[in-house]
Amino acid sequence: MTKSEDVDSSRFHFLEISGHVPRQAVQQEQRTPALTGMAVKLAEIIGSFGPRLGQFNKPAGIALDGEGCLYVADSLNHRVQKITPSGDVYGLGGADLLLNPQGVAVDGSRFIYILEQGADRLRKFSHTGFLVFTLGGPETRVRRFASPTAICLDQYHQLYIAEAERDRITCYSAAGHWQTNYEGRTYEPGFRRPQGVAVDLHGNVYVSDTMNHRIVRLRPNGELDAVIGRPGPGPGELAEPRGLATASDGGVWVADCGNDRVQKFSPEGEPVCCFPEPDRRDVDLSCPLAVALDGEGGVYVSDSLNHRIIRLTPMGECR
Repeated sequence: MTKSEDVDSSRFHFLEISGHVPRQAVQQEQRTPALTGMAVKLAEIIGSFGPRLGQFNKPAGIALDGEGCLYVADSLNHRVQKITPSGDVYGLGGADLLLNPQGVAVDGSRFIYILEQGADRLRKFSHTGFLVFTLGGPETRVRRFASPTAICLDQYHQLYIAEAERDRITCYSAAGHWQTNYEGRTYEPGFRRPQGVAVDLHGNVYVSDTMNHRIVRLRPNGELDAVIGRPGPGPGELAEPRGLATASDGGVWVADCGNDRVQKFSPEGEPVCCFPEPDRRDVDLSCPLAVALDGEGGVYVSDSLNHRIIRLTPMGECR
């Protein structure tokens, strides 16, 4: 990789316009959970459908920074929105700059990493919106990414990118240098269009093996460690899983897109939480694409075809 080919250090500044997004608190009745592990309830609805700031058109990847700001890859509005805890919102991008962003991640220094599926590229920006570098894209000689769908960071700020078309996870340093690939060819049946990735504190890599309807956990060296879930609609079963988020207790949250729900699995791979529960009629998720966790037990979900973000909290908490 040469700097002229892939890493662009020009200082382009995003158009950033402040607005306000309504954050609607929701009160839900206490219910006995269907699973014995834990239960969550809907606490907040963020945003609605539309093109204005504070509105979304098929939101995809989401991330949180250390100040509690929420970042949303607003895919069909071709931008990323940053929403503060108080509801102030900033639009980053537009169709002339970003093309179908699917993934977003934020590191401890508040650098923002945006994964553009429509342009097959990754861009890194400072917290003020200046471009730090670009990897891939239509202007490069070599196609670096092929249908990238999700991105996450580990504790060392290494980047992990799910490439659906190439059936692999690619790892880069925070400076944009390739580190390694994780591919499913070393075991059967291998990955089929992976569209979610997360890394836990031990360096284990979780992959949404989307079209095999399961989660695969890999050791840091790439060896298979566990397979979580199986195809189906029941508890612990998955249909086209997408975004992942690892919890501090060693469990993993899954955006179970094809089943229109999110689930949490224990470190042993057992289902411990499902939202909404099977008999719930007052909550409707439609193809959730991503999950993000805050430091207080909150679970944010990108409810993509309802064009909104929802926040779940553990039962007994509503803040």
